[in-house]
Amino acid sequence: MADDRVFIFATLKPQAGKESAAEELLRGMCEPSRAEAGCVFYNLFTARDGSGSFHFIECWNNQAALDAHREMPHYKNFREHLGNLMDGPPKGQLLEAVDFSRGTSP
Repeated sequence: MADDRVFIFATLKPQAGKESAAEELLRGMCEPSRAEAGCVFYNLFTARDGSGSFHFIECWNNQAALDAHREMPHYKNFREHLGNLMDGPPKGQLLEAVDFSRGTSP
């Protein structure tokens, strides 16, 4: 049976001096995205290397769920404000699961 899940790894780098506003915008995506029916997980990370970059790691049930996500008001708001805060466009990759385990929370 084929795995229809869609995994995404996206990197975003805020403009200098706009880190707090960028983080607020990015955090604002998490809760409403997780509430969407097709969301398996939606997590935000920041780099420990001091670069100030942020990373989303997402999983959607299928392409239709991801397409629906991109039509949500919170996503459209995010895209509208992204360019004013980031140092270039997001760098995203679609991933294929090779050996994936959701794991458990500590």
